[in-house]
Amino acid sequence: MPAAPPRALQLFGIISLDVSGDSAPVRGVTVVTFRDLGALVADAPYVAPSPTAQNLAEYRRIVEGAFARQTIVPAPFGAIFRGRDSLLRWLELHYFTLLEAVTFVADRAMARVSVSYGDESEDTTAMSIDANLLDTAADESFRLLRRHAVASLVLSNHAAEAAPAARASFLIERERWDVFCDIVREEQKRLREMHVECTGPWPPYDFVRMQFGA
Repeated sequence: MPAAPPRALQLFGIISLDVSGDSAPVRGVTVVTFRDLGALVADAPYVAPSPTAQNLAEYRRIVEGAFARQTIVPAPFGAIFRGRDSLLRWLELHYFTLLEAVTFVADRAMARVSVSYGDESEDTTAMSIDANLLDTAADESFRLLRRHAVASLVLSNHAAEAAPAARASFLIERERWDVFCDIVREEQKRLREMHVECTGPWPPYDFVRMQFGA
């Protein structure tokens, strides 16, 4: 019978201890502290978790539960450390970068905005024309929305599929969230033949990059 994989730590995100101290903001995780930062972790096998619906739902429950209470820098799904010592070494190595990231996303939330056509066309030429018009309209909307965001990231222009869509993420000051949503609604009125949707507030998933190399 094969031996069970050694136990390790799965990292879900980085928080500031100035807000909650070393107590976990959600159930199911513990906090590994380094200076004024805390790493939200849970025991896990030392293997990359598969992105099943259950595993992804648990990851989101923890990250978004913490986000509802305080600032969090989300770790990418499946970030595994061999143990506490290796995690502490990583925190020490990247301390100033992580501290800067926590400061940057503090009191900010992410909005995801999509622009698409409500109706699908079966005509290939019409689809191509629609995709071009969609790109132009989305570019104009995203340019407007950027003026009301701290940062932005275009996730995709139109996809070569039956229902093309353009998507972008925006990092918004929490106190200006309602203003941003009002502007999105005005864009929906202006682009009456299209569907403009804003979801969130989300943790800053799309605005975080973590390095796990030595």
